[in-house]
Amino acid sequence: MLFISLLIALVGVYLLQYFLYKKFAFHNVRYTVEAGRGEVFENDEIYIYEEITNDKWLPLPYVKVDTELPDGLVFCITEQDRKAGGFRETYPTVIHSLFVLRGHQCIRRRWKIRCRMRGTYTLGNVTLLTDDILGTHLQSKIIVPDPEETDIHGNTGRNVLVVLPRAISLEKEFTSSMYNSGDVLVSRSLISDPLYMAGVREYQNGDPINRINWLKTASQQKLMVNVEEYTKRYAFNIVVNMQSRDMEKQIPGPPSIRTAVELCITVAASILDSVAVDRIPVRVICNTPPEQFGEEYNAAVSESDEAGAKVFVSPMYQGRNNILTALRMLAQLDLTISMPVERLLDHIVQNPYAYTSGGNIIFVSSFLNERMIQFCYAMRRQGITVIFYITTTSSNAQIIPDDVEVHFKAYKD
Repeated sequence: MLFISLLIALVGVYLLQYFLYKKFAFHNVRYTVEAGRGEVFENDEIYIYEEITNDKWLPLPYVKVDTELPDGLVFCITEQDRKAGGFRETYPTVIHSLFVLRGHQCIRRRWKIRCRMRGTYTLGNVTLLTDDILGTHLQSKIIVPDPEETDIHGNTGRNVLVVLPRAISLEKEFTSSMYNSGDVLVSRSLISDPLYMAGVREYQNGDPINRINWLKTASQQKLMVNVEEYTKRYAFNIVVNMQSRDMEKQIPGPPSIRTAVELCITVAASILDSVAVDRIPVRVICNTPPEQFGEEYNAAVSESDEAGAKVFVSPMYQGRNNILTALRMLAQLDLTISMPVERLLDHIVQNPYAYTSGGNIIFVSSFLNERMIQFCYAMRRQGITVIFYITTTSSNAQIIPDDVEVHFKAYKD
């Protein structure tokens, strides 16, 4: 009789805890995450802070948390390498952790992450698993990140991380098809060369401090700056080709080779950074859907212009004050092809002033074909110079004319 009573009591306790955990396991369990900084550059390392709270009296004896980062972000984990007798760095995208969460307990953890790719990321993608005391009823809950989520301090948007494209040295990373050796003076260029001085003049508002000639300043008793070659200020446009090769599988759709187009965006960011100090007005044009930024970003010259409505045209950026805005725009740019590049070129040739306003074009693409070379000549006949930056060595034209300036990616051993 005692045995039966004990058995009934055990069954009752089991059923009680089973139904309690089945109904209340995830009740008042909160998960929040915030980034240490809201904006960073590519390859920067920052900390993110996650908080798991069990705000009820029922303890959770088994909690497994699978913290997942979006593509483009990785964890920086230092692990002990027993074979080598030291430590090694690993870069996973998912971290699995297991712990006990008592009633009314809060656990706060810090992770170091590396931002490998530009973009806008919403943190907080996590899978929670819990079980009852006897380990007989495993439950899971997937938490989907929300950009409007309130963080641990009551602020919104702290789980959103913007990774800006990092500028590179175009002179080191690219080699020109023209001027194989030596320095060649030209009437205009993207940036000035401080090694070639054209004279001095009085300082004006907006001139870089590093161009002040202190010897002339002392002799003239007023601020004087060096006048360098290529300092003519003029507006130009950066055209970014979203196609990664001549024939894409799907248009509209994503490019086949993402890394090649990502490098195109990096080149565009580098050009914007290099001319910001000279306050040269620059616009970005791209065959990507303009709806991601708003209807006013399309290049349609009329209501019936279907081709122009598929072209993204940014506002004019000028100077250091606008460079951060331009980088934010590039960080948010989706890798989506809205129209074939040939159709984009035809539309620019037919409406040159609507796209260039008389300024020149820097065409950034993953490949160079004969159609792009003909586009260069067509724009030249209208008084507009086209310079190419090519980020790969595949699918390029067999013969590149000597009078077409092309900068190819330099691959070093």
